[in-house]
Amino acid sequence: MKICRGVVAVLLLVVVLATGAVAQEGGKKVQRSHNPRLIGTAVLVNLVYVPTRLMLVAVGGFLGGFAGFITLGDGAAARSIWGLTDGSAVITPEMLEGTEEFHFSAYD
Repeated sequence: MKICRGVVAVLLLVVVLATGAVAQEGGKKVQRSHNPRLIGTAVLVNLVYVPTRLMLVAVGGFLGGFAGFITLGDGAAARSIWGLTDGSAVITPEMLEGTEEFHFSAYD
């Protein structure tokens, strides 16, 4: 039993070391797509923006449905309010760089 455990341990060690050696052969440099400061800023901004956006979408969904109900199923009335909820769900580093547009609503 001890021999069997030893053989399994050695085989497992060989497999782990062999896969690590194969992974190092690639030699590719890691390229960052963004400045880490932009990523951190996007995370901090989203801590405030996402809950605010979630509340806006919830209220807009309710009011759009209510407007559709009050106008006896007029889809245009509901869509005009739901257009306020269309927009960027999160703020990305691309938006902070200026390479991607930020839309708060469909009417921007």
